[in-house]
Amino acid sequence: MKQLIDNTWVLTFDENWKEYKNGYIYIVDDLICDVGDDEEKRKKYLQVSDTIHNANGRWTMPGLINGHTHLFQTFMRGLADDKPLMRWLQEVTFPFCSLAEEEDHYLAALLGCVENLQNGATSVIDQHYVHTSPKNSENVFRAMEKSGIRGCNCRTFSNNSPYKPLSESKEAILYESERIRQEWHGKDNGRLKLMIGPVNPWSCSIDLFRESFAYAEEHDLLFQIHTAETQSVVKATMDKYGKRNVEFLDELGLISTRTQLAHAVWLDQKEIEIVKSRGAMVVHNPVCNMFLGSGIAPIPEYLEVGVPVALGTDGAGSNNSNDMLEVLKTTALLHKLNKMDPTILYPKDIIRMATLRGAKALGRNDIGMIKPGYKADLLIVDWKKTHIQPVHEANSAIVYNANGNDVDSVWVDGKLVVKEKRSTYVDEEALLEICQERAEYLYKKLTN
Repeated sequence: MKQLIDNTWVLTFDENWKEYKNGYIYIVDDLICDVGDDEEKRKKYLQVSDTIHNANGRWTMPGLINGHTHLFQTFMRGLADDKPLMRWLQEVTFPFCSLAEEEDHYLAALLGCVENLQNGATSVIDQHYVHTSPKNSENVFRAMEKSGIRGCNCRTFSNNSPYKPLSESKEAILYESERIRQEWHGKDNGRLKLMIGPVNPWSCSIDLFRESFAYAEEHDLLFQIHTAETQSVVKATMDKYGKRNVEFLDELGLISTRTQLAHAVWLDQKEIEIVKSRGAMVVHNPVCNMFLGSGIAPIPEYLEVGVPVALGTDGAGSNNSNDMLEVLKTTALLHKLNKMDPTILYPKDIIRMATLRGAKALGRNDIGMIKPGYKADLLIVDWKKTHIQPVHEANSAIVYNANGNDVDSVWVDGKLVVKEKRSTYVDEEALLEICQERAEYLYKKLTN
């Protein structure tokens, strides 16, 4: 399959931040084969392409990467507003998600995948910790497969959860991780992958921490864990183990180049040095941290010492959306205000977190830029709108002006999965109708 995206302002986000204001991208199957504005090449590609997409001068850019979310929470939008983390979990999130049935996890994940795609995220890491049925995880994978997204299901677990319906035995966790790995990891040309990780540093036994990380090492899986999200989370490990989050995890050997720390809001200087020295990375979720009043992660400090930082929306229960373009602006403004320094982060810094650093979170070196040999994970973004124009500098407009509603078309692995704002794989009207019905049904069960 040969495709040409023509008549487009190409934002490559490559090493040199090269742009082509009247450019083209030539795609063969799942790979970008050429990008530029050479007229002779353009004529050739126009002749040989099976499909030609006229972008009408709009931006084409690499897909954004949502490094941390919980897709099941799409059914929870607005149910747990105005609560701190532990009340948010205990009063609403845990009870609601434990009522969800197997097919609800498929529907919620499918809704979240379509939402991510339509808002510019071609890849997503979903931390799924609700295992009331063994089929829940595979239903998340089913949704990823159906939607066309590049999906990584991080099978997340606890064998010591204070909320018993979400607790599993160590044996079940390891068995199910292997079963899911064999069935789904690497499926569909590597588009679907498995990660694993404990839900947090205080709800698993010591032997489960060690054995699950050894399992990740054995099968070369990435490892993501909620870390120091709030001061109460730090206190929980201090009370239980006498150590802060990263100190405790490092003592167990869990901080390495395969480790991703979701949130990492409350790390002290010693912990930051550990993360840096071990080659781990952080996934920053600014909207969620603000929504729950959790605190402000020291992102400028991480960047200054060389800790890689990716970005995530977190779940729709604490955001309440999966709009990665919104996350870009929020990230920039939050840290400018916190440091009272408008120069602390620039648009290119933010874009790197959502593209190349997100690619690192996925364990890939073939997405996050538009260049030959890279995967054709792409967006067309319409900048010809009153809230964006006039455009003087495209990177600035992407971060500060654009939002998810400006995404027009999306490719993943060279496949057009969103065309003119509509999913090409999913019947959206039918999906929205059944999701509304199921969410209302579950809410009635929760409140009766």
